[in-house]
Amino acid sequence: MNDNTLCITLPDETFFEMVNIPLGSFIMGSNGNYKFGDDYQRIITINYNFLIGKYSVTQALWLSVMGGENPSYFKGMNRPVEQVSWYDAVVFCNCLSELCGLHPVYFSDSKYQNPFGKKDDKYVFPNTGKVFVKQQNKGFRLPNEAEWEYAAKGIAGKEESLETTTGQYLKYAGANKLNDVGWYSANSHNETKPVGLKFPNMMGLHDMSGNVWEWCNDHWHNSYKDAPSDGSAWYDKMGRYRVQRGGSCSSIPRSCRVTDRDMPNPGDRSFNIGFRLVLVSAQV
Repeated sequence: MNDNTLCITLPDETFFEMVNIPLGSFIMGSNGNYKFGDDYQRIITINYNFLIGKYSVTQALWLSVMGGENPSYFKGMNRPVEQVSWYDAVVFCNCLSELCGLHPVYFSDSKYQNPFGKKDDKYVFPNTGKVFVKQQNKGFRLPNEAEWEYAAKGIAGKEESLETTTGQYLKYAGANKLNDVGWYSANSHNETKPVGLKFPNMMGLHDMSGNVWEWCNDHWHNSYKDAPSDGSAWYDKMGRYRVQRGGSCSSIPRSCRVTDRDMPNPGDRSFNIGFRLVLVSAQV
């Protein structure tokens, strides 16, 4: 288990934890034959440390940052916030960045002058429009798809190679038995559960298999062929869909594998879609 955890406390004393993920290389994808292209394996080298949320963003954290009404269908302060679109999630990231004195990452213009979702001195939820990502800004953001899988597989910091790792990763985030680490269709009663009740993976991250699908930065591509090999997000000017990962409380086991992926519309809001935070800078 990784004990290198950063606890961030907000002005109203709400706090959340992020786990440091060390740099390293891994094999992205599986060696199976699956519908959505995750069977195209690719070596990814992430040459930077990053922090990722120990849990999905909870309803308590959402309300602390955004105020207003709770958008979630299944209410509970320690449950994941859901019914949030990709656009809603990036507005949250921008708002949290400013609250913590960091620079927003997402903008509504190519010159990076106007933070996405900001109107006058407050944030709103447009749920549409072009989003320009200035990833070198050290604010909160969504995981890149490669970062998400690297963290979920839990092998960060180990020496890995294609010959020694093909087919040897755990199927789910922390176990080969989904019931040990995830809430899914067979054990959740088709509703989300409070975060952190199941066992974590080897990096100390909870609920990366099941409970809620989690948004990633990347546009959807049918496979990893020609994808960046450095852990960066893969964007497409003509991209319509965004990647989500991890499966949910209503998913079958196959959808909760650490390599599984899906392609919702970024404006979709559903009871089984939430998100997790990433921060490359630890200076909060």
